[in-house]
Amino acid sequence: MPNPDGSSHYAPDAATLRRRLLPLLAARGPSGYEEEPVRAWVELAGEFADVHVDPLGSGHAVVNPGSTPRITLIGHIDEIGLSVSHIDDAGRLWAVSIGCWDAAILYGQHVVVLAEDGRVPGVIGTAPPHLNDEDSSPKMADLWIDIGATSRADAQSVITVGDPVVFGASPVDLLNGRIAAPALDNRLGALAVLEAARAAAAASVTAEISVVASVREETSYHGAMGAVYATNPNFALAIDTTFASDIPQDGIERKTGDHRLGSGPAIGRGAVTDEPMARSLRRLAKELEIPYTIEAYGDESGSDADAMAAVAAGIRCGVLNIPIRHMHSSGEVADLADLAGTIDLAAAFCLAGGDPMRPMREP
Repeated sequence: MPNPDGSSHYAPDAATLRRRLLPLLAARGPSGYEEEPVRAWVELAGEFADVHVDPLGSGHAVVNPGSTPRITLIGHIDEIGLSVSHIDDAGRLWAVSIGCWDAAILYGQHVVVLAEDGRVPGVIGTAPPHLNDEDSSPKMADLWIDIGATSRADAQSVITVGDPVVFGASPVDLLNGRIAAPALDNRLGALAVLEAARAAAAASVTAEISVVASVREETSYHGAMGAVYATNPNFALAIDTTFASDIPQDGIERKTGDHRLGSGPAIGRGAVTDEPMARSLRRLAKELEIPYTIEAYGDESGSDADAMAAVAAGIRCGVLNIPIRHMHSSGEVADLADLAGTIDLAAAFCLAGGDPMRPMREP
C-alpha cells in the first residue's frame, strides 16, 4: 500500500482537515465573484504544487506536469448568493438570485454584502406573518435586505448595484465531528481535490495530477469546462456534495438514494458518468475498505461533470459526492469523516493512474 503504515488513509486527521477548511469557509464568493475563496485555495495548494489562476478565475494546482496519464480533479469553489438589483428611496436593497434558492429560508437571515470597499452586514426582511394573508410563504420578490440605511443616498454610500450577497453565518462545530456552515457546498469538494493531490504528491504519484477549484458551477459550469479543456485529462473526477438522506422526509431515499452522514462518499453512476470509472472507484473503495454509497443519476448529475464530459473530443468523467444536510441554506451540515473518506478514495484513484488494476505507487 502507498502509506508507510499500511493503511488506506491519505486524508489528514480531523483537526488538520478542519483547520484547512475554515479559511475556505471564511473566504466568501458566490458564482461570478469567487476571487476571495480562490485566493485562499491557491494559498493552500501552493504548499505542495505549482499553482495558477485561469482567465475565468478558477484556481489550478499541478503535480508532475508533463507525466501520463493525466488526471484532473475538480471541486467547485463558488456558493449560492444574491446580487443587489435595486436600491429604493428608503435605502432598502432588492436582490436577484445567484444559483438555486428557496425564498422560504431567507426571511430573517443575517447576510453580508460583499461591497467594493468591504463587507456590509444586513438582514433579510419582509412583512411579518401577522400582516400577511393565509398564504404567508414569502417569494423572492417580497424580500429585501435591510442594512440600516435611512435613504437611497445613505445606502449608495456603501453599496453599488451588482454587489453580491451571501449568508452571514459563521461555522459551528457540532457533535461527533460534524460541522455546520454556509458554503459547505462546495468548499468541501474544493478542499477534497486539493488534499487528494497533496496526498498523491507525498506518495510519489507517477501520473500528472491537475486539481481545480472551479468557478460558476452553481450557474453555468463554465469554470469546469474551461479547466478540462486546458488540462486535457485522460480521466476527470468531479467532487461535489449530495443530499444526506438522514432527514425526516418521507421517501427521500427513493428520490436521492440512501446517503447518510457518516456513510462515506457517494459514487455517481448514470447517463453522464463513465461507467468504467465508476467501477474503478467502487473496486478501489472495496479493496481499501473505504465506506461508500452509490448515487444513481438519470439525465444529469447536477455537478460539473454534466458539462465536462462534452468538452473537446470528450472527457471520461466520474463523480464523488459528499453528503450534507440542509443544502443551500445557512446551516449546511457535514461529517468530516465523509470528507476524509472522499479524499482517501480520490487519492487512491490518482495513485492507481485512474485504473485500480494498476499497482499503486510505493512511497
